[in-house]
Amino acid sequence: MEDWARQLNLTPEQIARLQELREFFLRDTLVWRNELVIKRFDFRDMLRNPQTDSQKVLAKQREISELESKIQERGVLYQLEMRKVLTPEQIKLLPPGFGLGGFHGPRMMPGRGRGMGRE
Repeated sequence: MEDWARQLNLTPEQIARLQELREFFLRDTLVWRNELVIKRFDFRDMLRNPQTDSQKVLAKQREISELESKIQERGVLYQLEMRKVLTPEQIKLLPPGFGLGGFHGPRMMPGRGRGMGRE
């Protein structure tokens, strides 16, 4: 965060508020993110089992999609709150995807982009 704070010329108050928002987001979505990890493992196991009913696999995928959607929505709300802390000039300096990882901690979607079977 130090690099971003320097690049955006954040005040100590802005840094503190952004850290509060980040902690709130992480706490607020913790249960969903944990559920998501478990459901992804279950989904992977279902796909590896040739006896698993296809409707059960599809139902599990819907559960995963619902959790991802909830987390993403909270992520957008989080980013909107972050914007309230920044000046218009600071907002213009934000890189694409700001707030979706990197500056504000771990990725919200563990396992994304890692390929099949690489959780």
